[in-house]
Amino acid sequence: MTAADKMSHALIVDGSDDSFHAWPADGTDWTEAVWFGCWVPERALTVYVYHWFRPVLGIYGGGCIVWDRSGEVPWEARNFQYDVNRPLPPSLDLRQLALLTGTRIACLRDGWQYRVEFANAAVQLSLEFEATTTPDLTEQRGSAEFFNGHLDQPGRYRGHLVLDGERIDIDCHGIRDRSWGPRVIGNDIRLGYCHGEAEATSFLAFSKPGSAGSAETVFKGFLHRDQERSALASGSRHVTLRDDRLERLAIELLDAKGRRFEAVGVPLNHFVYMPYPNLLSRHYLVRWESGDGVFYGEEQDLWSVPLWSAHARSRARAGMR
Repeated sequence: MTAADKMSHALIVDGSDDSFHAWPADGTDWTEAVWFGCWVPERALTVYVYHWFRPVLGIYGGGCIVWDRSGEVPWEARNFQYDVNRPLPPSLDLRQLALLTGTRIACLRDGWQYRVEFANAAVQLSLEFEATTTPDLTEQRGSAEFFNGHLDQPGRYRGHLVLDGERIDIDCHGIRDRSWGPRVIGNDIRLGYCHGEAEATSFLAFSKPGSAGSAETVFKGFLHRDQERSALASGSRHVTLRDDRLERLAIELLDAKGRRFEAVGVPLNHFVYMPYPNLLSRHYLVRWESGDGVFYGEEQDLWSVPLWSAHARSRARAGMR
């Protein structure tokens, strides 16, 4: 039995997208990732449970991140437990996940309902997520450079967080995602990913940011309204920055059924970290206003490190003139 054969027994694979997927024996970059994201808007508080797995290398990483306005980088977060290069335990099942990092994820109804828990010395988290629509699934490269398959799914979170001894109730609409495939973080990655969720309306939009001040073209996403989700046919984003931070975000979307959606968002918090080497990820909790009402979601602004470094140097040179 080869090393790859032995490692194949570490992750349980079946036909569900809630499970691990089959991977090539030589696929050292093959990565499975699972993410649950929710918030407490009145406190400008964001909660992430995110894990990634590399079966050929036999390692996993991730954990639980909690932040608010009091911190913008990992060492200022309310909680930042983000492990790397942990050895994969035997017979790991993503639908009934229990990790030594403190994370537990249970699939209660395939593709629809989940229990998410995390515990360490500072944090105890207990949530249930129930979807409001079926997963939006992409099984082709092009939506981003990070995966072969990917799904996004809006839903409602209910539960609580105990943070430094204080209990904080959570009852919000948020999102989860799953991805799988070879994850190679190149030197030219630039991606915008914004979303918002409410009981009757939710949206997601991928975009490729361009030059400062120009409109960004939305190339993928969906609009879910009145219990019907449809892929986007077109869209644009108008981003206003101040000192390289998001100040305002306006979106205009048109779905394949001809339904239009417009919203304006303002950030409630800001957080920056590197989920993978060579990838800078900037996150904002966003309060959206639209004709459908007020709701909440995010803006995720992704950069490969060389692109951000070149951008920062260019701004510094401009400031010295």
